[in-house]
Amino acid sequence: MLNALLPDLRDGVDRAEWPEFDPENQVARHAISSHMGRFFPGSGPMEARNRKLLAWHQARVESGLWPYSLSALERADVECAARHPTGPMIEGVNFTAVDYLGLTFDERLTETAIQAIRDYGHHTPSSRPLMGNTPRTQNFEAQLSAYLGRRSTFLCPTGWSAAYAAVTGVVRRDDHIVMDELAHSSLQNGAAASTSKIQIFRHLDNESLRARLAGIRAEDAKNAILVITEGLFSMDGDSPDLAELVAVSKEYRATVLVDVAHDLGATGPNGTGTAGRDGVLGEIDILVGAFSKSFGTNGGFISTLDAGMEWAQLCFGSSFTFSTGISPAQVAVAAAALQIVSGDEGDELRRTLDSNVSYIRKEAGQRGLTVLGAPSPIVPVLVGREDIARLSGMYSFQSGLIATCLEFPVVQRGASRYRVSMSPRYTHEQIDRGLDIMSSSIQRATEVVAAMNDTRAEAAS
Repeated sequence: MLNALLPDLRDGVDRAEWPEFDPENQVARHAISSHMGRFFPGSGPMEARNRKLLAWHQARVESGLWPYSLSALERADVECAARHPTGPMIEGVNFTAVDYLGLTFDERLTETAIQAIRDYGHHTPSSRPLMGNTPRTQNFEAQLSAYLGRRSTFLCPTGWSAAYAAVTGVVRRDDHIVMDELAHSSLQNGAAASTSKIQIFRHLDNESLRARLAGIRAEDAKNAILVITEGLFSMDGDSPDLAELVAVSKEYRATVLVDVAHDLGATGPNGTGTAGRDGVLGEIDILVGAFSKSFGTNGGFISTLDAGMEWAQLCFGSSFTFSTGISPAQVAVAAAALQIVSGDEGDELRRTLDSNVSYIRKEAGQRGLTVLGAPSPIVPVLVGREDIARLSGMYSFQSGLIATCLEFPVVQRGASRYRVSMSPRYTHEQIDRGLDIMSSSIQRATEVVAAMNDTRAEAAS
């Protein structure tokens, strides 16, 4: 039925015209120069400050510079049709999908989901602490624990809720949290909800971590410390030295939590991610992850080494306790995906993925583009200034590339980038086409911004 409706929908969208960006227009100038961070935190009456945010958003939409809220008009595969929030539709290469092993549209997983719905229904109408469990849920938790070499694992409805529960379940107000400065929003929110004693260490810098831990222990030898990092950082595409981080943390009697949402399944030996690569799967106190990147479905998990730790999270991790359970289809698909991820087919998918990652990084360099991080499914292509990034994102979408330029406050100020996600499903031709559009769009945007600055300088002189 949905496919039958798509041609009419797409025909209507085709007729929409792209908003004209006019560098002389004051609304356009406001849209290209201001950023979201200036509206948070806000002060004064709620209605007034929200109106300012809305006016800024509308200025960006009217100028064609709002890159978010794209709509897929068909399944969001490596090539697809998408509609921009301003109206226009394009068909082109899609670099936005976090489908690292290309399992999202695997027919075997689709059939598995359909059968699970027939067996158990399409929804879990209860929280996990009540009756939100099935034998399939518990069997998959045991399989995941065996795969990770861990004592136990329990499932959550989303990766975000798993990360939040993993922190809030065990940290109390007198405890300390020391976290990488680029840790995910879910971890930051969990930390803020748990204690005011939060310190940040420099990204991937274990000596900075050591200094923070030493300072805490010099003043507090009693209360707990939770060290938080990630196996693969989603915006920078880099990874910590987890063996060293664990050793430093244990030296100061700190508990370690690692979020493996982006690396598990896609990297490391047998898909065991950075922790498997560094040989510390059995030493990390808390692993938290998601199935939404390499396993072709939604949902998350928390895995511990200590029964008391797990019980605290089960009792006090509110996003777990007060949410309905992960759905039968999610469990079934994640379990079937695990069999692929952990087997010979998973190794072959990772080899193809690695080949595509090497190819895109090499070809980006050939085009003069700067790629951040280390080889991984996350390929951040640096743009830099927010005004250039906004224009570049608009031009690239107009040219047939579905790839969002991320900007402050999602990434650091002045470090806007295309966050490209790789999978084994891309051909080299698709990668080349996407990079060509990206390169020409950045160049065009750079020239337009330079001309705007020249005009401002002339007007000021």
